[in-house]
Amino acid sequence: MEKCCFMSRKQKTIFEWKIGDFPLIMKHTMENHNPYTILSSEFPTADWKSKWQLVLNFNNGNKSEDKEWISIYLNSKSISYTKIFRVKYSLFIFNDKKEKKCEQKSYKVFEEMEYFCVQKFLKIKQLLEKKDKLLPDNTLTIGIKLTEFIESSCLYSPIIKIPVKTSDRQIVHDLKDLFDSKAGSDVVLVVGDKKIPAHKTLLMSRSPVFSAMFTHPLEENRENEVTIPDMDPDVCEKLLEFIYTDNVTNLDKVAGRLFEVADKYQIPALKESCEELFCKNVNVKNAVQYLVLLDSHNGDERFFKYIIDFIAINFKKIFETSEYKALEKTNPELSLTIVKEIRSNR
Repeated sequence: MEKCCFMSRKQKTIFEWKIGDFPLIMKHTMENHNPYTILSSEFPTADWKSKWQLVLNFNNGNKSEDKEWISIYLNSKSISYTKIFRVKYSLFIFNDKKEKKCEQKSYKVFEEMEYFCVQKFLKIKQLLEKKDKLLPDNTLTIGIKLTEFIESSCLYSPIIKIPVKTSDRQIVHDLKDLFDSKAGSDVVLVVGDKKIPAHKTLLMSRSPVFSAMFTHPLEENRENEVTIPDMDPDVCEKLLEFIYTDNVTNLDKVAGRLFEVADKYQIPALKESCEELFCKNVNVKNAVQYLVLLDSHNGDERFFKYIIDFIAINFKKIFETSEYKALEKTNPELSLTIVKEIRSNR
């Protein structure tokens, strides 16, 4: 399996977009019942090569209620070695006193040349009713505060690729066959009511805990049958699958429990696979659960920061969840860490 190291940097950008004669544009478009699109200029982010563009749409969509709203698209115009990057942003308009109004905050993992849409950014009726305040000099001023988090990979595609002849049959395939067949197994793991055959050498080479277990002069070792307490059989099967193949099928179904096991049996590569999945699948409902797991089982600081950033951005919704309310009682120190992060982002 190809591995790479990466470092994370962040860069902040503030962009202001003025659209003049906006009431006239709206009136003409609404009378003709046609969707209308306005593009901002591309705006750079300081010394980075990434570029962005805002797109404003109104009188758009198939549903009648969609036509009541102005929508805003945030487009990534970047073409670079960096394929995936994280972004948090605050999108708003300035009123006649240069105050932020109609602010919406969000968090997004972008791929290059991808876009994100705030479908219901501003209601047209609201804009017309407060025209004097929201459209000073008949100008709509849209602002965005954008923070990019860039992971710089140590792997880059070479300019010239030299073809290398490799065997169709590699050791990873043989180990997968061995995992499936358990041929020549020399130890049995007793997990709950299930007995799972395995190979001592493989387990010892992948886990210091298994290595210590099988070299210790216990009665169980002489009988080549070892009881594994505090683990479900399905989790044990997934643990063995990773030990043999460096991969776990349907990881998302057992990632939480497998992360704890990976920490206990000191398998850092499996921990990282679980951590990456936490970041990929994080949402308002599971963010606190993932943060607790990372905090309790020595999670990588990068992934811990990723999840806590997500919570800080979405704190209004997350603070209402039963998971966060339980966290305040069971782990006030971690709850305080979240509050401090929210304050630092303001």
